[in-house]
Amino acid sequence: MRSDSLFLNSLVHIDKSWNDFLTPPTVQLIKSIENKIIKQNKEFTPAANRVLHFLTLPLNEVKVIILGQDPYPQKGVATGRAFEVGTLKSWNDKFSNISLKNILRSVYFAYYNQYLKYSEIKEKIGTVFPVQSPEKLFVRWEEQGVLLLNTSFTCKTGEPNSHENLWKPFTEKLLGYIHAKNTGLIWFIWGNNARNITKDLKILRKIESMHPMMCYNKTGRAQDFLFGDVNPFYETKNVINWLG
Repeated sequence: MRSDSLFLNSLVHIDKSWNDFLTPPTVQLIKSIENKIIKQNKEFTPAANRVLHFLTLPLNEVKVIILGQDPYPQKGVATGRAFEVGTLKSWNDKFSNISLKNILRSVYFAYYNQYLKYSEIKEKIGTVFPVQSPEKLFVRWEEQGVLLLNTSFTCKTGEPNSHENLWKPFTEKLLGYIHAKNTGLIWFIWGNNARNITKDLKILRKIESMHPMMCYNKTGRAQDFLFGDVNPFYETKNVINWLG
């Protein structure tokens, strides 16, 4: 059911696996959030046709859900896929999104059992480290059954977490639906936002860590995203080819 929702109507299609989720009350909730965002009269990110991108994917085929915080706040960077940098075409391009750099470092460790700086990893891409380019990697993950979600689906451009409270009721409803419909999912829960919003769900298979934005090789950080006790990509590389 699309009604007159901007975010819903701008999608190319909506997969039938979400039909039971998009009830009239849920659609009304989406419209209410849209109206509040529009009334702020502030530029937001990502673009309207990417805000609810996840609805184009078949939920029954999802194997892993990666749950982050909110979209990158820079204009034109967020894509509707959590952690993807939409302006990035090559790993040699300059970009400032630390989370993605640490994600790549974590993927490298999962396959080579070695911690390297991002600058060192770049030198190995295309030779000993056959990871896909950034414009293809997240698409390949998605094709294999990775759902990349943030706990907030928009933010004001330049203002991270600015729409967190607007999206919270919708996100709680969405994650409850996902949990009920696909019980075999493996959940990657990254950061306090993701942890707090899933705390009441009885998730059987989850890997929790601190947010990939800040990684430190120090004692007392057993759940550090990069240097912690568990590497999520290593634990699941028999399920997903994280190299793309």
